[in-house]
Amino acid sequence: MRLFTAFLILIPITLFATEERTIHVDSMTHKSGSWTEYSNSEEMNFRRLFDLLGQTTTGKKIMGLASRKAARLGLTLSDVVKVGDGSLTDTTLVRKFNPRSPDIVIYETKSVVYLNRSLAWDDALLDLAHELTHYTYRNSFNPYEDSFNPRDFIRSTIEGEGGEVEAFLTECQVARELFARGTPLRSNCKKIEEDGKLSFERAVELFYHVGPYYDGFYKKLSEKKLTGQFSGLSPEKINFISSAYGVPYPIAALMEYELVMNKVCENDKKRLAYMQQDQEKALGRGPASASDTTEKFALSYSSRCKQ
Repeated sequence: MRLFTAFLILIPITLFATEERTIHVDSMTHKSGSWTEYSNSEEMNFRRLFDLLGQTTTGKKIMGLASRKAARLGLTLSDVVKVGDGSLTDTTLVRKFNPRSPDIVIYETKSVVYLNRSLAWDDALLDLAHELTHYTYRNSFNPYEDSFNPRDFIRSTIEGEGGEVEAFLTECQVARELFARGTPLRSNCKKIEEDGKLSFERAVELFYHVGPYYDGFYKKLSEKKLTGQFSGLSPEKINFISSAYGVPYPIAALMEYELVMNKVCENDKKRLAYMQQDQEKALGRGPASASDTTEKFALSYSSRCKQ
């Protein structure tokens, strides 16, 4: 199952107040071509990207943290970052249980960063910084837990540690450090500048601008009893669009939540069937706790997956 992971911890803005430096990307790469055209070796192309990103203060830091996280799993950064058709951090949750013991479940997560093969060098460097922020800081979540809910999922996807706002701030700071002073920042980066610094709070505000989607999304939130949960939600002009869904991030996050829950309910339905079969076989000879476990799970399933 692919997950669109999320968080609840905010990052202080001082993290992004590092000095500007000038890295002459153009003299070392082919600006007009894709970063994957640098050589015929995927390993060499990535090594060049890592070298360039490592020449920035913020890039060096995020690569170091990502490398340490990968190392804890016995991996290297090269194992984690791959070429893809789009730039994204793909986190897969694997749930394992034996049909003979469906009450015992093991969960495992695995994350892979994909970098768009078609990007020019400057965009590839910024996307790499963005995705490594997701990879490094995102806390894994478990959608099979009863506490998993749409309100927290939307908030953490946007505002949480390793979420979209933090990844965007990292991208903007790397752009500041990577290119010559005087080079205009991307328009969205300029929108979150306050007194020459990048503002986390301003970025959060802009991510909740959903433009003409407002009325339809508000109706959807009302159906789920979530109105009033997102005070910053606004019909003002859209600034950020999810590349995965083609809609503003609050809407994309809710869409992702629903997709995840559809899969969770499908899987839990199968697990419940195994548990009920075991209960029937054990009827009259099994411990009462087995029946209690099945009944509790059935109630949980009914509550979370009711049609």
